[in-house]
Amino acid sequence: MLAERRSARYLRSLQGLDASGKVGTVDVSELVDAVHREFADKFCATPLGIVSRCYLGAPYEVHTLAMDGSIISHYRTGEPLPHGMDRARSLAESDHYLAIEVYPDRLVCVRPDGSTVLLENDQ
Repeated sequence: MLAERRSARYLRSLQGLDASGKVGTVDVSELVDAVHREFADKFCATPLGIVSRCYLGAPYEVHTLAMDGSIISHYRTGEPLPHGMDRARSLAESDHYLAIEVYPDRLVCVRPDGSTVLLENDQ
């Protein structure tokens, strides 16, 4: 189920995350609500967080969204990501993916067209 195509609403929410270079508190709650709607409607799990490329420019390279709605953080090159999200970093830097959804046992790479690539842990 997690490998299903993501909705246009969800993709727009992800694209707006870094569009202006700033995200306000209201925007964060709207984005988290969009993610929860997407996953509550279709899937059996909600990601721990989402990692995607940061377009703020140097020295930032990726940003994360924690699904409790409290954190959107921008990370500098080489700065470690929390909560096991570091394993998504190199994928998030790729132009091939809009975002990487991080789950305890897998990563789901979301392409700009909404299609996904499921990568399960080797454990």
